[in-house]
Amino acid sequence: MNDSLKPCTKRSRTEEDEKMHRFCVSEMPSRDELQNPSEAVKKFIPASDGGRDDTSSLFTLAVMQAAVEAEENGSGDDVKCFDIFSSQLPTCVSKWGLKLNVHSCGVYHIAGQPLSVDHGDTSSIYWVMQKFSDRPRTYDAIALPSDAPKPADSLIDQYNNWSQSAGWTADQATSDSTRFSAFVEKMSGSLNTSGDALGGTAFVYYNTNGGMVSSVQEECEMLWSIAPFGSEAGHNYECVTALPK
Repeated sequence: MNDSLKPCTKRSRTEEDEKMHRFCVSEMPSRDELQNPSEAVKKFIPASDGGRDDTSSLFTLAVMQAAVEAEENGSGDDVKCFDIFSSQLPTCVSKWGLKLNVHSCGVYHIAGQPLSVDHGDTSSIYWVMQKFSDRPRTYDAIALPSDAPKPADSLIDQYNNWSQSAGWTADQATSDSTRFSAFVEKMSGSLNTSGDALGGTAFVYYNTNGGMVSSVQEECEMLWSIAPFGSEAGHNYECVTALPK
């Protein structure tokens, strides 16, 4: 279980790092540097040892590739960057041969280091937040395996209601760590008492100091939410829950 999203670094990964491998800060590569997956993995992704780790590495490369396209062609505009990123990412995922469906994309201006924690089995959740060291935007993407079960519409609505309630409650706290803990506690309580068959949940908290553009891909349903809507404080609580197969 991790306490914060760790930056990508060029070092060997442990089993625990697998859950942390989400928030990646790097220099912006050229498109040519990302064309060869084996070389790109060696250069930009920490050492992998097979299995799900390879899929995680290639999904990270896909996010990086789509983010480079957005930065190069988005004219520094958040909405244009988001449109390019969200349209290019499924193509990049397919190019690397990954059997994943992209469920959500976002472009955020994040202040400081995000916080995260995983509850339960989150091995089917692929979540990357990519930032280039000389650019202000962070690119956020979540994917699930193409055969992942889809939740009922009523559960999606209920999930969002739980998240919004937990977000408003958490925002009454006075520090990032206590706000995040309060959100995780209340949201976990709602999930645990729901009576629904649910898998693991990944939680992330971050502060935004600028624009924020995000979207759920309509053709891919999942249990995902950003809370609270309408907050002017810039505190954002994002969570996604996997359904058991």
